[in-house]
Amino acid sequence: MPRYVKVGAGGGEIDWKDALKNLRADDILLLEPGFYELGQGLDLCDVTIKGMGSSPDDTKLTGHISVSSDSRYVTLENLALESNTDHNALFIPPDADTYLTLRGVIVKTSNSDTAALALNGRCTVELYSSQVINGSISFFENSDFRLEMNDSIIDYPSKEFCALAIEGRGTAILNNSEVRGSLNTFSNSNIELVVNNTIMTYLYLNGQTWINMLDSVVTSKDDNAMGASEKVWLNITNSKVLGGMYLDQEVKGMLQNCQADRLMAVGQTKITMANSIFNSHVDIQDEACIDANKSIFNGSEEFEFFLAVSGNGNFIGHDIVINPNSAVLAVKDNAIMRANILASNQVQVDVECSNRNNVSILGLRWNAKS
Repeated sequence: MPRYVKVGAGGGEIDWKDALKNLRADDILLLEPGFYELGQGLDLCDVTIKGMGSSPDDTKLTGHISVSSDSRYVTLENLALESNTDHNALFIPPDADTYLTLRGVIVKTSNSDTAALALNGRCTVELYSSQVINGSISFFENSDFRLEMNDSIIDYPSKEFCALAIEGRGTAILNNSEVRGSLNTFSNSNIELVVNNTIMTYLYLNGQTWINMLDSVVTSKDDNAMGASEKVWLNITNSKVLGGMYLDQEVKGMLQNCQADRLMAVGQTKITMANSIFNSHVDIQDEACIDANKSIFNGSEEFEFFLAVSGNGNFIGHDIVINPNSAVLAVKDNAIMRANILASNQVQVDVECSNRNNVSILGLRWNAKS
């Protein structure tokens, strides 16, 4: 049977150190507002710790927590966990098979190169209305996981390290959340990634990653704000990339009702898009193929070409809109362009092409330039 253990310094509560000495499986520790030292760290097994204050900051735990390898679950609720050493604030070992839940929890770390949450083994991790500050959430290579992150924030805008790093295999679901930093998957990742109504600074996808992204935004304006490489499959709807998208190797997928400032597709990338907008520049190289339906391609003064296809690249356009804004269309090498133009802000477009026969543009006058 679970025991409710009230911990504090007032009358009727148990002292914090005494409570830790007498922990039993399925205990629920109810912490009165205050500061609680974890000393050399705390190893938890089948325990719930809940702060009783009006906000997480009212109940502060200082130190680091490890989940025991034989623990079925650990739940933290309505408290703040602060690690001031080089330890992970929360650690799940490689031999674990466990369930970690954070509800209304703030995790802070002062060491920028150490993961705040280091997650290994078989684990289900849930974050509800929680924050991870100045440290990452990292799933490592041997992890077999499920992540559910709802109404939560990772605040780690590091230029060297990921804010949310996902290796191993499993499923990660982000709803109504924010990643202030980069979300990365890696060459050894084998995951399904679901991102709904979420804001990210950067998004980098590698390995075998299947992403379903809806109503989300990548806020960086860099050329590589969003990158995908290797065997990544994209299904992106109603989302924005304020900077550039870089797609490489065997990336495949669909973009629907999306918007980005620029796009570079190289390698053997194959993308089908519909009702999407690119504001400055699209570059298709190598053997990449773009099949666009009812999409808009705009030009910008920053780029000579608003749309460039080279190598053995292929661009197919169905009822597209082009607004070159004095920029040029380029079809070079053995590249092929076949497009039906629905509308344009110019009566004629200049096409810099290597082989006129590789260009077919219907619905708009065009002038071939060598």
